[in-house]
Amino acid sequence: MSDTGSLSTSDARAMLLLDDYFASLLGCPPSDLRRTGWTSLRARAEGDPMALLFGMRTLAHIIAPVAAPGEQRAGDAAVAALAPEVRAAVGALLQATPPAQFYAPEPLASLDALISAQTPEPLAPSSDAHLTLWYITRPRLKPHLTQWQEWIEQLDETTESDLFAIALLARHGGGVFVVRQHGVIIAYVGLRAQSPHVWELLEPTLSSWAPAVLAAHPDDLLTALVARATRFALEGNRQPVIATGAGATRLEAALTRLGYLPYAHASVYTTAHR
Repeated sequence: MSDTGSLSTSDARAMLLLDDYFASLLGCPPSDLRRTGWTSLRARAEGDPMALLFGMRTLAHIIAPVAAPGEQRAGDAAVAALAPEVRAAVGALLQATPPAQFYAPEPLASLDALISAQTPEPLAPSSDAHLTLWYITRPRLKPHLTQWQEWIEQLDETTESDLFAIALLARHGGGVFVVRQHGVIIAYVGLRAQSPHVWELLEPTLSSWAPAVLAAHPDDLLTALVARATRFALEGNRQPVIATGAGATRLEAALTRLGYLPYAHASVYTTAHR
């Protein structure tokens, strides 16, 4: 990824990397993510190592890329990986709704109701009918200068002794960036390195029990954490991607300030931990 690359070149490279990454999760060729209409697949039990570790199962994983920068068309392609018990009911809903019209309130409410009706197992709290997947490239990243940059530190597993910090490092293989107050972590953001080329940012966490420090400029800290993790990924020639749900308005505002763009709409349903 070049600092001097044009927006069109860097965006095109990002699209290729993200298509490859999400196709590998879904279990299909990358071209399926750009083929007009729905592509329906059987959900892969081995798609998420963490899901296997905790006995979770994917019920539905849907990815619908939006139009790439400079394209005039609306997103008209999508891939849906469905478990056997939801395949008939959810498949019928998909066939009745073009991908470009699927991420609207009525179809999403129907999807949620069908998944719940067809699945006797409890759903994981992370299950969501509508996620937005965001990406950024190095030329698009806007500078974010703030006093919080001096507070943010990257955790180092070779020197860290705090048990909570060690647990964060175990869950985020791409790195963790934190802010401490009196030696206690009050905010953090982590990166999941599940691909050599694409790293996932997890939604930053700001502690609710440190209002005196965070109350004045919480949005500034949120943006600073995302900016630091984003720069770290880009400097390592990794493509950052982050998912936001319907209620993540502050995070979406931070992403927009930094120059992130939507890559795709998504739906993810998994069973809860056993």
